[in-house]
Amino acid sequence: MWFVFLSSGSALLQTFTEEQMKRYEAFRRSGFTKSKLKKVVAKIVENQKVSEEINIVVSALAKMFVGDLVETARVVMTEWQHTGPIRPCHIKEAYRRLKLEGKTFKRTVPPLFR
Repeated sequence: MWFVFLSSGSALLQTFTEEQMKRYEAFRRSGFTKSKLKKVVAKIVENQKVSEEINIVVSALAKMFVGDLVETARVVMTEWQHTGPIRPCHIKEAYRRLKLEGKTFKRTVPPLFR
């Protein structure tokens, strides 16, 4: 994974640009709503009881995946020489690249719509 939880005195943290620092702070503050995540996990495991520990693990995995997706999208933007906010085309290309690298989750059930 691309990130490491950094302490305030970390040498890496001190090398961040202002934009990188803002993104890192937003990443640290972000999270998923526990109740909604619990419902999603319960659907996946077919209504079995979902423990708090499982909820924490799934939340951490989801957050790491979104972080990877955003960082890859930023790389795509740089390569394509685009500026401004991340656009859907950047997210799609980032997802495609992560899928090629085997960093996405495999679908265990067929999609509902094609």
